[in-house]
Amino acid sequence: MPASSKVVALAVNVGLALAQTTVTVNVGSLLQQIDGFGVSQAFGRASQFQNLTASPRTQGLDYLFSTTTGAGLTIIRNRIGSGGAGDSILPTSPGSPTGTPSYVWDGVDAGQVWFSQAAMTYGVKTIYADAWSAPGFMKTNGNEANGGYLCGVTGETCSSGDWRQAYANFLVQYVKYYQQAGISITHLGFLNEPDLVLVVRFCHPLLH
Repeated sequence: MPASSKVVALAVNVGLALAQTTVTVNVGSLLQQIDGFGVSQAFGRASQFQNLTASPRTQGLDYLFSTTTGAGLTIIRNRIGSGGAGDSILPTSPGSPTGTPSYVWDGVDAGQVWFSQAAMTYGVKTIYADAWSAPGFMKTNGNEANGGYLCGVTGETCSSGDWRQAYANFLVQYVKYYQQAGISITHLGFLNEPDLVLVVRFCHPLLH
């Protein structure tokens, strides 16, 4: 079957399934409070956004955050880099968990500093900074990708030592850099999609 026919068949099947689905909304029953809806410009997207010319850049921000002409989003999610130079604030290992870290901060963070500041001008107050993984040298597999555990969590040891406190210090330092730029990080995450097994940046959740 040609690919186009498969797509049509899938669309028809999905349409039939939806047609047979009944959804009942009870607006009088409060189950879970939603704090808002948001957007992320991680992995360099914020930098691309910032580099647009003035008119489309402003229009894009309006589409995202304006409560009159746009979606009125109230949350942004920034990525805490865990890679090497140009990605992480700690691109190289200090040698041991108690070694003095050589933090590097460019004041830009792949455009996320600008994006955060721009969102704040629209009234956005909820800024969530999330680490996809700890730096590879802090993990059992020595890699920011392919899973692995933070060295020192329950049941996991590394010859380099226990990196739990060093990782906590790493995250706090990231927040401090944003504070210096006048940006308050309101929520901080130490991992992302820990149960998803892919060749991407992530870290299993055993932090005790």
